[in-house]
Amino acid sequence: MDTRYIDAKEFLDTIYNNGWISSNQTRPFVTLTYAQSLDGMISKKGEQLLLSGPESMAMTHRLRLLHDGILVGIGTARIDNPQLNARHVLQTDLELYEQPRPIVLDNRLELPVDCKLLKNYSNGTGRKPWIVTTALSSNPAAKALIEAGAHLIHITEQEDRPSLETVFQVLKRQGIMRLMVEGGAKIIQSCLDSGCLDQLIVTTAPMFVGDGGIKAGTQARQLVNVSYRQFGQDMVLSAKSHNI
Repeated sequence: MDTRYIDAKEFLDTIYNNGWISSNQTRPFVTLTYAQSLDGMISKKGEQLLLSGPESMAMTHRLRLLHDGILVGIGTARIDNPQLNARHVLQTDLELYEQPRPIVLDNRLELPVDCKLLKNYSNGTGRKPWIVTTALSSNPAAKALIEAGAHLIHITEQEDRPSLETVFQVLKRQGIMRLMVEGGAKIIQSCLDSGCLDQLIVTTAPMFVGDGGIKAGTQARQLVNVSYRQFGQDMVLSAKSHNI
């Protein structure tokens, strides 16, 4: 694991060595990262889809350690039951960095109270998860989630789903200066289409998903500062979009 992690660290240090400069000062510096298959699929509806190999996984966990928070949607939180922390890293780096804050977009407060995010917090192995929601505090699920250890951040919007720009602005006001967006598909698509990102890191795995797969899907966008690195059998692309 040490060799994998050292390779990942060298790759990411090259990307971020110019500092964390956001294209929009009202939101955090946003890194969008996801894994895809050779046919461009990033997930399967209602199923967990594992694409990254152990080498690129080490890169992802190093990347997590560099950010203040990791954002996912409720679909990813329910299907994958992620921990959203840095585990496949060197112990010396764990002592230097604080674990990222797990953040879930959950407008209907559907996060299970027995999920890993809340279990990790209750047993002292993870940070208190934040839930960003438009649900009212009177929602019966709110009390259960708070008692299980979650912190709810309420966003008042006329629509059921607030824009990513609004969510990002709220998170910056809460102290999140470097945000890593991991999924799921709808959030990835919205992030790409809206241009609300500063750094893009995409892992391509040597496999085809075929029928039932969901593509990232985005409007035409030119990429700049493009670089590639092979990790095991996976190919990782790093880039910025032309408007950054």
